[in-house]
Amino acid sequence: MQNTTLHTCAEAAAGLERSTRGLRRPETSVLERMQGLCNEDTWPTPAIDCFGALRADAQSNDGLGDCLRQLAQPARDHVFAQLDGSAVAIVDARLASLTVGIAECDRFVTAVRTMLGCEAMPLGSRVQLAAETADFWSLPTQNLKPDAQKRMAAVCGKSLADLQQRVAGTGCTP
Repeated sequence: MQNTTLHTCAEAAAGLERSTRGLRRPETSVLERMQGLCNEDTWPTPAIDCFGALRADAQSNDGLGDCLRQLAQPARDHVFAQLDGSAVAIVDARLASLTVGIAECDRFVTAVRTMLGCEAMPLGSRVQLAAETADFWSLPTQNLKPDAQKRMAAVCGKSLADLQQRVAGTGCTP
């Protein structure tokens, strides 16, 4: 039997505080409110443990989405609401400054940026999509060989088609 360390709501809130620094205004803190949400929304133990293990490095930011997926949708929406809209502004700014240099990829990034304003999609899903896109496509793409550019173009084209299918019927047009 594995010895598992269980975290408290205070530790989960501290993990969220550390890992969301890049998703909110620097002068704000979410520590107290996240601890309250953890208790009020009765977060499941796996989510509490996941948040409690988050750190302030890039790998933890990757884990933030995994932790959020362990919450029920209403609890997840409460977490994103506490980021008080600044998350949208931050990821929008990151996407606005992102140029991949491959036409299909730049169209995909623009479509994701457009989706930030689609209120038919839950705020948490929009922010997560945009943040993941900004993180993924901020990789170096200059001086790629033609075959690598072609593969990237194909991936971006498929990603755009998948995004369009995902939002079909919501009234949102990426």
